[in-house]
Amino acid sequence: MRHLLLITGLVVAAAAAPTLASARTACDQRAHDRKVTGTVLGAVGGALIGNAVADGKGAIIGGVGGAVVGNQLARTKCDTGRTYSRASNRATARNSNYRQASAECRMVSRPYYDDRGRVSYHQTRVCGQ
Repeated sequence: MRHLLLITGLVVAAAAAPTLASARTACDQRAHDRKVTGTVLGAVGGALIGNAVADGKGAIIGGVGGAVVGNQLARTKCDTGRTYSRASNRATARNSNYRQASAECRMVSRPYYDDRGRVSYHQTRVCGQ
């Protein structure tokens, strides 16, 4: 049982060490937290199963295998591309005399909500309004 606690402590310490020296966005931080949680839970679960199946080194092998599986299952990606809806007059864009219609376009500042729910303003091209 002491070995299991030692292994669990080492896995937690190894997983938490990189968080002390890195700056991340909110999405990157949540993704990293999920990976750390998955790694720790996988290591603990694998060590328990490995110890139940085989005495001795079964907990170590199960802990390492569980950590790898837990890390891979908890991976997520942050969407780095931003998508904003842009108001446009599609009938104007389909007009055969597009150059004349584009003279009616202008840039306006419109509010959008980011992933944290904060309002930010971005320039949007508006045509025919």
